[in-house]
Amino acid sequence: MSKYLKYLISYHVHVGTVAWLLMRLCGIVLTIYLGCHLGIIFWFGKNSASFTTFLQISKHPGMRILETFFIWAACYHGGNGIRLILMDLGLGIRWQKSLFIVIMMLSLILTIFFVYLR
Repeated sequence: MSKYLKYLISYHVHVGTVAWLLMRLCGIVLTIYLGCHLGIIFWFGKNSASFTTFLQISKHPGMRILETFFIWAACYHGGNGIRLILMDLGLGIRWQKSLFIVIMMLSLILTIFFVYLR
């Protein structure tokens, strides 16, 4: 058992693995968000009083944090998708780590722009 634990502790996570895992997690989160978004439009869009109630709920700080995370997930998912298309075309394979860092930084910058500077 200790040999297995030593292997887990010494395991090096590669950039491609992190990018793959984040891409899948963001895809799942965005799919759940889309379902919630469509449900909210269906249930709260029926009359103006219920929509006003939803607007009050959406101003809660916890909702703002979730909204920020969803915007980051969308920016990262789109940027990483472009990176994967470039790699499928044979472009940028040597710069995989650099492209990943650029995508992460660009995702954070776009998230800050969309959330705090709107």
